[in-house]
Amino acid sequence: MIWSVQVLRFVAASMVVYVHAAQSALTVTGSPGPLPHNIAGLGLSGVDLFFVLSGVVIAKTAPSLTAKQFAWRRIRRIVPIYFLCCIPAVIVALPNGIGWRDLLATFLLWPATDVMTAPLLSVAWTLSFEMLFYGCAALILVDRRWLSILLIAYAVAFLLRPFGPIFQFLGNPIIIEFLLGVAIARLPMARLGIFGIPLGIAMLLGSGVLKLAPDGDTLDFLIGDDNLYRVLVFGIPAAMIVYGTMQITARPNVWTYLGDASYTLYLVHTFAVTSLLALWLTYPLPANVIVLTGVIASVVLAWRVHELVEKPILKAFGRRQVHVATA
Repeated sequence: MIWSVQVLRFVAASMVVYVHAAQSALTVTGSPGPLPHNIAGLGLSGVDLFFVLSGVVIAKTAPSLTAKQFAWRRIRRIVPIYFLCCIPAVIVALPNGIGWRDLLATFLLWPATDVMTAPLLSVAWTLSFEMLFYGCAALILVDRRWLSILLIAYAVAFLLRPFGPIFQFLGNPIIIEFLLGVAIARLPMARLGIFGIPLGIAMLLGSGVLKLAPDGDTLDFLIGDDNLYRVLVFGIPAAMIVYGTMQITARPNVWTYLGDASYTLYLVHTFAVTSLLALWLTYPLPANVIVLTGVIASVVLAWRVHELVEKPILKAFGRRQVHVATA
């Protein structure tokens, strides 16, 4: 168990929360809050941290499991609480109509048909890639010969990306970040590796200061035309930060607890931020207050959902009641 990695999961989720709170502040006041827009936008790299972390965790935990065990653990960890969080998103979308593509993208996390379609719960675009990665990992556990087949298939899909959504999804450059995590998991521990943290942070900040950081919306990320650039600007620094964090010795504490709740935080924070945005549009507050309130409200909501909903669900599905560093 690398508890420091668990803490980093909370940091990554909080970065995503911050950028959405800053976007709300910008909408209401014209200011993104305490950080300049180009720096606040770096919070999007929390997703890249998550992808690298997933590669690390799966590479370290999956080999001790059968394909069936691995698949079941991933499903019970990801799907039940996600489906519950989809309910409000579906209700909100109903007046505008919901098509079969929306249902496929939302409940099967498959966004690529004849048209790239985002899940109704917008943050779930990342789960589409997570589940794709998990499916590939399960195949490799069935037979290691799948590794070569899947790498070749990815290379082919990458080259065929101009030919439509399926290739754009299966060959999305952002998948490289999972592979970076797998590679990091196989590196030996090195005390000097801790310098990956300040170096990675400096690279991220540099991209913000120079206004080189990638941007876009959910469909842009799924289509991935700029995601190879994103891997260079966000993915490599994320990998450096993850490897550096792995060198830190930590014990279970409040931060590792929050790391265990980070998946819930990622899923539910938009409910808190969006609800508050409606209030702020009617009763505006200073940008700094909006950002602070949005972040705190998101963490508190995630804490309660984690305790009152997610933990009972995991217990019902047979998960041991311990804080496990899952992706």
